[in-house]
Amino acid sequence: MRSRFHAIITFLILIALTGISAQSEETSLNKPEDSLRECKQASEYRKAGADELILPAISWGNNPQEGEYRREIERLLKLEIQNVNSAIEDVASKHKELIKLYPQLQKYQEIVLEDNPGAWRDGLLVNSKKVLSLHYTDAGEIDCVVLDSMIRGVNMYELWTRKIMRLYYPSIQTLELETLTHNLRIVEGLENTSPEVQLKALRLVFQNLRTALYSMDMLIAAYYDQRNKRNDWQINL
Repeated sequence: MRSRFHAIITFLILIALTGISAQSEETSLNKPEDSLRECKQASEYRKAGADELILPAISWGNNPQEGEYRREIERLLKLEIQNVNSAIEDVASKHKELIKLYPQLQKYQEIVLEDNPGAWRDGLLVNSKKVLSLHYTDAGEIDCVVLDSMIRGVNMYELWTRKIMRLYYPSIQTLELETLTHNLRIVEGLENTSPEVQLKALRLVFQNLRTALYSMDMLIAAYYDQRNKRNDWQINL
């Protein structure tokens, strides 16, 4: 009888330990569940530092009078790269504050920037979602930023488009661009596009990083708001 009792106790302890282990694995976010939000091509796209500019010869025409325009575009590109780099540094700094409250976000975090269940676009009813994924190194620095946008027809599921931009830090200009539809997949490096497209892409990344920074601030504020109200019911006599 005693041996059976010990066996039951041992069994219950094993179940408890298994549950704790499974719970710790679930709460520890090391990588995204969606493989498309991973960064697997670092060796190919991590080409230049945050202060370097890559402009192939094919970026420009052969008009000798476009020299002033070219200088201005180069100045703007360098400025946008600096802005993105500054935003990434701010996100990394905010992340150090965030993981003190949410340690499970130490290696990976997803921020939903947009989640629209239905809207009319070009005569079609579609739903859309935009997610920013932040990958961190063991030292707490930004390793990769993924901007993922998905649009799908509400009544026509085969009409969908997914656009993914992967930034392999510290290379900012050499973004990996991946576009998928139900019958198409295109992968390109941003540095191979026109300077005008690069400017638009860098500004988009900067804006979304600033939005992510605001979301992180709200997450920190929500933690303290919940903490401050935790025992309020106990003094409501």
